[in-house]
Amino acid sequence: MLIARRGLLFAGATAVMTRPAWAQALSHGAFTHGVASGDPLTDGVILWTRFVGGDGRIAWEVSEDESFARIAARGEAQATPVSDFCVKVDTRGLQPGRQYFYRFLAGSGPSLVGRTRTAPSGADSLSVGLASCANYAFGHFHAYGHMAARDDIELVLHTGDYIYEYGADEYPSTELAVAGRAFDPDHEIVTLDDYYRRYQQYHTDPNLLALRAAKPIAATWDDHEIANDATSTGAQNHQRNEGLYADRVAAASKAYFDWMPIRRPDETRARLYRSLDWGDVARIVLLDTRYIGRVRQLDYRRGLGLRLLSDGAGTEAAVAEFRTQLLDPARTLLGGEQEAWVAETFAASKQRGQTWQVVAQQIAMGEQIIGAGAAAMVSPEAHSNVRRYVTVAERLGRMHMPWNLDAWDGYPAARDRFLQTCTAHATNAVILGGDSHNTWINNLAAPNDASRMAAIEFAGASVTSPGLEQAMAAGAPGAREAMMRSANPHLAWCDVTNRGYGALKFTRSACEAEWVAFANVRDAEAPAPTITRMSATPSAQGGPGPWTI
Repeated sequence: MLIARRGLLFAGATAVMTRPAWAQALSHGAFTHGVASGDPLTDGVILWTRFVGGDGRIAWEVSEDESFARIAARGEAQATPVSDFCVKVDTRGLQPGRQYFYRFLAGSGPSLVGRTRTAPSGADSLSVGLASCANYAFGHFHAYGHMAARDDIELVLHTGDYIYEYGADEYPSTELAVAGRAFDPDHEIVTLDDYYRRYQQYHTDPNLLALRAAKPIAATWDDHEIANDATSTGAQNHQRNEGLYADRVAAASKAYFDWMPIRRPDETRARLYRSLDWGDVARIVLLDTRYIGRVRQLDYRRGLGLRLLSDGAGTEAAVAEFRTQLLDPARTLLGGEQEAWVAETFAASKQRGQTWQVVAQQIAMGEQIIGAGAAAMVSPEAHSNVRRYVTVAERLGRMHMPWNLDAWDGYPAARDRFLQTCTAHATNAVILGGDSHNTWINNLAAPNDASRMAAIEFAGASVTSPGLEQAMAAGAPGAREAMMRSANPHLAWCDVTNRGYGALKFTRSACEAEWVAFANVRDAEAPAPTITRMSATPSAQGGPGPWTI
């Protein structure tokens, strides 16, 4: 288990701090799940806590120093059961580009002390941590603890699957679940109370609590905050006997916005996309590729059926017809409104002179073809369904068809439009993502000009959730990675083995990135991570240069 050094310092500090005399009239109760901050602006930041007790009246303070001798802002707030007793404060009037300490106060005593920062009005660099896909039952959140302990990460970007909706013996199965980390509640979460209980459980994890206290967070959701393979109209893991899908989305999105230290761009609907500026270095563009504009995924099993199990002219003809459906330009991920917003947001950033447009979104953008030899990496002990799955993916790969239609691969026309937008309106676009549970470092060429880079991609692997290595467990060290690189020439590097997080530093002259990998998340004690470093350079107008590993 990793707990941030600073987080321990904060916890110890509150033990000796006393509340101001004026705070003694506030409610008596408990701060139950730590503190957090997020979505920093030049003059403010969101502060978060959860307080249970009395009439819920508490106070908050932001200080220039850890002893709270130089108070920069303070006020009162109210915890109520309507928001699961979560409190969010949009603090303003702060100075740009500086570190602050913050805490909440009650009549019974102060909360833990958190550390945050405001966005700069001018900056030489931006350093972010990148995380996604934290399945509580699959393992320990070593990535969160390691990020929390780093002094160089200024902002954490979470690209989704912050929680998982499954019940016991689903994902993971009982035999793969880590002892002591069973889901609560033990059934699939569907109602608002269910989602609240799952967030409450997640925020007992010491590494997650340490990260939220140590760094501001800007987050976007993926499918598991709602249900597996969620779209605008339904989800694979939502059935008719679970009620209306719209009711489930309303419950899931309310719990998400209550528990996450982020701004809600539109109180009237489940809109999540927004942007944050970091001086003249970068604009951070947070997208929703999951819900608001996504049409239903195509499914090879529905479209091709038994033809997936054989080669031949009939199969090739069926695949050609399926490809026509796949290429339909009406198949959107973002929706027309969000696509237009992206173009405007990129153009405004370029006009401002910002070097980088950092896109935090959910899914892998670079094409992923399963290469030759994948089926040979399936363990002899694997279930027949696993062998069939990998064999079919390899067969599809021979016809240059992608394996994962839930990713951008399932929406190629939408991907082309997005990359054309990068080419036309961005200066140097960097695509960050998650979802697939493995790490993909891609060079993304402009759709109509392969000689020009539209964007570079860092799609980070998961905090705990297993990836393709689970299906191809018999592959020798490096074999899975070599297979994927051989089939995907735009793939500069990949890790199809480990869990971890990304760390990226953006300056006017470079993007320097690290993939911080943990070989084992099942043990409470974190192993020493392995670190792979890569970099790319920006240009004035022609897009970023390719990754150098």
